[in-house]
Amino acid sequence: MTIVAFSIGFSTAFFAIFAIHILFYRRERTRFQSVVGTIMAVWALLCLKDIVFTFPGMYKASVLQWVMMIDGWSALTYAIFIFETTMPNWLSWRRFLLLSLPFFAFTIAYALWPVKAVTTAYAVFLWFFAWGIVAVGYSKARQQIRLVRQNFSNIDQIDVSWLTPVFLFAIVTQLAWLFVSLYDTWLTDVLYYTMSIALWLLMLRYSWNFHPIEMPQTEEVQPRQPVREYAFAGLLEQTMEEQQLYLDSNLTLADLARAINSNRTYVSAYLQQVKGLTFYDYVNQLRIEKKSIPLMQQHPEYTLEHVAHESGFRSLNTFRRAFVKLTGNNPSQFGKQ
Repeated sequence: MTIVAFSIGFSTAFFAIFAIHILFYRRERTRFQSVVGTIMAVWALLCLKDIVFTFPGMYKASVLQWVMMIDGWSALTYAIFIFETTMPNWLSWRRFLLLSLPFFAFTIAYALWPVKAVTTAYAVFLWFFAWGIVAVGYSKARQQIRLVRQNFSNIDQIDVSWLTPVFLFAIVTQLAWLFVSLYDTWLTDVLYYTMSIALWLLMLRYSWNFHPIEMPQTEEVQPRQPVREYAFAGLLEQTMEEQQLYLDSNLTLADLARAINSNRTYVSAYLQQVKGLTFYDYVNQLRIEKKSIPLMQQHPEYTLEHVAHESGFRSLNTFRRAFVKLTGNNPSQFGKQ
């Protein structure tokens, strides 16, 4: 029980500290960060209520069953986090209440009929609910990744590809939760707190500076032209190179479309059909071929950070990934060669 009490206290402090920092001390907080801070506060309260375990005679089946019923509500925080990440501004009071209805129903049912059958049905519901969140979130994440790479050249703070390891870890955590639900012991309780902290640490690490962005609506255009009929073929490449648009770290597909008097849909289709590239990969290719490599050849004394910045990259990590993808070599190795 001493170990359980320590786990409860540590978990409560962990979530409370992050909640207070995000909600009261973080400057220029976005809506998404406010949602994350609120989730941390909810988890701090969920952990704090478990202090009842440490009271004499309270670590018993009836108490543990009620704790399970309340802890099940934490599944809503995962759903909100994933949906707000992949579908910005998804959360509203109406959607929250609709999502909460099954949890209300099971909680009331157990209050009126506190038997094992209700908690078992609740555990089954939570299991499928969690997998549903992962499935919907993964599908939306793939769609968001594709749209981001089609429309933006700077995706450092808007790309959701970091959700892949989160989904994998969430699956492991879900399996651990099922095990904890079936076997109520002090050891499984400690496992539950440890896995919860580890999962949210992973989420916080990747989402700390994340800025969800709503994707632009698809423009109304005529049926897609055959490849040979793109009127701006050649002009696009000429404009990009002569005006060095690729050096703008915040260049978007809409910016390029305006520069050649076309629209996003046609330009995106042209890049994919003719060049076989997303807008993101096309711009990065130009940055490396037209700026990075010449700089590294002419000025070997320049640091990689300087080369990346001069080439239009916002971060060294993005520069490294793009360089390896295009050349097959790490930029530091290329510089030595």
